[in-house]
Amino acid sequence: MIARRYPPRAVLAAAVASALLAGCAVGDNYQRPALDLPAQFRTPGASGESIGLADWRRVFADPTLHGRIEQALKSNLDLAVAEARVREAQAAVVIARSGGLPSVAAGLQTSPTARLPGDTLTSSFLAAGFLSWEIDLWGRVRRGTEAARADLAARDAARDGARVSIVAQTASRHFELAALRETRRATEASVNLQRESLRLMRRRNQAGIVSAAEVRQAEGQLAGTEARLPDIARQIAATENALSLLLAQPPAPVAEGGGELPLPAALPVGLPSALLDRRPDLRQAEQQLIAANARVGEAKAQLLPALSITGAFGRISTELGELVGSGSASLASLGPNVTQTLYAGGALRANRDAAIARLDAALIGYRATALNALREVADAVEAYDRAGEQLARQSERVTAQREALRLADKRFAAGVVSFIEVLDAQRQLLAAETDFVNTRLARQLALVQVYRALGGGWT
Repeated sequence: MIARRYPPRAVLAAAVASALLAGCAVGDNYQRPALDLPAQFRTPGASGESIGLADWRRVFADPTLHGRIEQALKSNLDLAVAEARVREAQAAVVIARSGGLPSVAAGLQTSPTARLPGDTLTSSFLAAGFLSWEIDLWGRVRRGTEAARADLAARDAARDGARVSIVAQTASRHFELAALRETRRATEASVNLQRESLRLMRRRNQAGIVSAAEVRQAEGQLAGTEARLPDIARQIAATENALSLLLAQPPAPVAEGGGELPLPAALPVGLPSALLDRRPDLRQAEQQLIAANARVGEAKAQLLPALSITGAFGRISTELGELVGSGSASLASLGPNVTQTLYAGGALRANRDAAIARLDAALIGYRATALNALREVADAVEAYDRAGEQLARQSERVTAQREALRLADKRFAAGVVSFIEVLDAQRQLLAAETDFVNTRLARQLALVQVYRALGGGWT
């Protein structure tokens, strides 16, 4: 086989021309698909800038909660995994981009040569530098790099999503813990009240003023109230353990902290279109769509001819020891290579079809994510508004039950009613106080969910 010599200028001209041709990559450039988003959310909310744009320190004003969220963002293991995946994607961009750059290597190669009569072993030795440069004629490498960069952006959005989740989860566990502790205090106060009432009832029973049945009823109610405390303690421990996990700490008791959270009458939620650039999961879904679109172009380019420039520069000899001496010959080659796959069992076309199918799936996923985002905002705003209505009624209920207990005590002291009415009033007051705490917690958690659904919690 006779190697054809190409003048260096001709090789350079071919490389430049190919690079210019590479400015046009196969496949469609990405355009954001039109989404049928409404002009406003189902519940418009208050006017003003969306709460999702506010820094979490302003939304959750409690200093104790500030410290817990900052610790979680610093130490949380899920966020650490998300950070590692971003670094992995950064490396993948470099790998993808390197396909369009020259590859230079040095090596020592041994090749068999024609065996002469009397020779037992014949070889040639080559010590050389090797050049290989694929000219990105159809944009295959650039599409692959585009996809890798979109993957990186998707991982970055996933990291932001992890931050949003951690902020919301930490705030939720904080408020749940505060509510459970307040419920425990109300239950303990009721236990103390019922114990004092039982002590009084026993004295009156000894004096023949009240019946033994009323004493037994008071004992039963006290036992029932005391039985609530172990379960409340279990819930507190479980919530403390969950909070410790968010902080990447072993399960342990958690110090007391404030549970107050400003609860405005209505929350500003902004416009649905703002979710596309604000919510991390929507940004992640769009970047996955961009990557899928780029990989369709990459798959199409693999069907077309590939052009590369290869070269070798070094010394060749039939004796290994003569490679650096005068007995070796110099070798220099530089030229283009063109390859076109003629038959691969349908693999290349199937690869293209698979890429198109993945693009279709990514587009459907993007639209589904947008619809789910609208649903989550609507659900959270509705929960917040309805919890506000409930909280007002529950406050009225607590006030009424406290007055009912006061009147029942007076009526019993006057001998107008039996102690059963007092017991019932005590039970109703504890139920009202517990429901008030739970309703306030529900509204606090709804505010957290509104903030999370709007993409709040990352900067």
